[in-house]
Amino acid sequence: MKIAVAQMGVVPGHPDVNVQKMVVEIEKARAQGCALIVFPEMAVPGYLLGDEWENAAFVNDCFAYNEVIKDATQGIAAIWGNVYVDAQKRGEDGRVRKYNAAFVAQNGEWAGNGHVFKTLMPKYREFDDERHFYSLRKDAADQGVSLESLLQPFELEFDGVKRKLGVLLCEDMWSDDYSVNPIDLLLANGAEALINLSCSPWTWRKNNKRHSVVRNRIQNHPVPFVYANNVGTQNNGKTIFMFDGNSTVYNPDGSLQRVATDYIEETIHAELFVPQQTVCPNPVVSEERDREELLAGLVYAIRSFFATFQSKRVMIGLSGGIDSALSVALLTEALGAENVFAINMPSQFNSETTKGAARRLAENLGIHYTSISIQHSFENTVKELEAAVFERLDGSQALVPVHLSGLNRENIQARDRGSRVLAGVASALNAVFVNNGNKTETALGYATLYGDVNGALAPIADLYKLEVYELARFINQKKGREIIPATIFEIPASAELSADQNVDEGKGDPIFYPYHDKLVRAFVEFRLDPEDMLRYYQQGILGAVLHCEQTLIDNYFKTPEAFVADLEHKWRLYKLSYFKRIQAPPILAVSKRAFGFDLREAQNGVHYTREYQRLKTELLGK
Repeated sequence: MKIAVAQMGVVPGHPDVNVQKMVVEIEKARAQGCALIVFPEMAVPGYLLGDEWENAAFVNDCFAYNEVIKDATQGIAAIWGNVYVDAQKRGEDGRVRKYNAAFVAQNGEWAGNGHVFKTLMPKYREFDDERHFYSLRKDAADQGVSLESLLQPFELEFDGVKRKLGVLLCEDMWSDDYSVNPIDLLLANGAEALINLSCSPWTWRKNNKRHSVVRNRIQNHPVPFVYANNVGTQNNGKTIFMFDGNSTVYNPDGSLQRVATDYIEETIHAELFVPQQTVCPNPVVSEERDREELLAGLVYAIRSFFATFQSKRVMIGLSGGIDSALSVALLTEALGAENVFAINMPSQFNSETTKGAARRLAENLGIHYTSISIQHSFENTVKELEAAVFERLDGSQALVPVHLSGLNRENIQARDRGSRVLAGVASALNAVFVNNGNKTETALGYATLYGDVNGALAPIADLYKLEVYELARFINQKKGREIIPATIFEIPASAELSADQNVDEGKGDPIFYPYHDKLVRAFVEFRLDPEDMLRYYQQGILGAVLHCEQTLIDNYFKTPEAFVADLEHKWRLYKLSYFKRIQAPPILAVSKRAFGFDLREAQNGVHYTREYQRLKTELLGK
């Protein structure tokens, strides 16, 4: 039985475009002698659409497209993902009931009842199925029947042979933390093959984990397993999720028969129910492969993001530091050197070292480059602001002068670069400008609102500082030459906004990245509290928990008082900086928890648990 798996680029919110692609792929598969073609989950509407799912006209339009696809299945069978609408019932939100569903048709007719609903509703990270869709579990409860009775395979006939195909949707495979296992129910009901339609974003080593999960699910009941995933990006305005595809056909023993190319719109072909099985090698898991996947994903997501703009021109501030260096290298790879415009914007505090490194990097990439000094505008702004005096207009004649602190002066420089120079030049050249902040700085608020925190896109805001260095080094290694100058790796990380941040004197950011990267990761991705940190510190195992050398922590914090003071300072910065993150541009999600729609935050202020207060008293003796 020859099948096609269409790893299509789903365009979110555009069912007309997606269905046109699907009909073309059905025609191709039929011409190539395929008996079945499989498409991804929510292939018609897209998946991460936010509350567009509450737009009844849009949802009904998507649902109606099923008839177009069904009519195209003459001489072939097709399985695809779309929304199912039950206009006679209401969901728990009071709106018309909707389901995340798979549809099955053959020879222009529905197979069986033509559809099956998603059983397991993910409601963690970016997933919001439970908010919008009704599950098969709830449907079974409403009808007073068992889930097993509803989760039946579809019986289709191929060349005179009837086959039972178990169809499931994405999360139905990842059932370890649920009370039911849809795959076991389908196999118990006689499924001879399993077809999983997914819309699964790329995350670190996800595909390796998936291979293990699939093998575990079928080890006691060997059947072919088909995983159909899409490519593309889906952007909710705060977080951009990239879909790598990696669609896979597994043999009954769990070996890989065919694997689609990452980030490529591609249809792969495979054979099911054959005695002689084709086997391709398992991918090798390594740090180098991790970086290769990360680099490919970021470049793909940037290219996809800019595909929505009429102009592909991008403007970037190029400081001579590591963050802007990695950002400009990624932009150049994604968009081409002809579309990248970089501006070095020095003040009196910028060294010849970083200015020279910025220019050399631009030369290495062959991009457009200029330098615009902000010194005069900075001095004029300081002069104008400090000349201002507020008069209380209540008859008291009280006067309040404006005195600028060192931090105020640093922020003026950052805002002048972002809101005046970058925004102004980008507008003049019909370009968009980007944000260069990394995840550590984003978490701790080490960025100026309307200065660093601006732009259309934050391409590296889900990479911790040391990951930025690692990926930058990997780019040089991969290119086989120095793209990012060695100087940028050698100087300390610095914003160069004051004399206290002079890189030539070895001065830099007030962040100890080898430790604070790991601390921030614990806050954001592990969801750990200062209470947890203090307990692990007391036990002498904080380094092991954070995946950081314990001696590094012990040497950096000479006393428990110093450790506690830093922990509380960073927790305050993290909790109080949400107002900056919510105003930041969209982030390309690559970690296990990205800011924006992935990590749902609230401006709750700073709180320390009673247990934290007890541990602190016990540790410090006061």
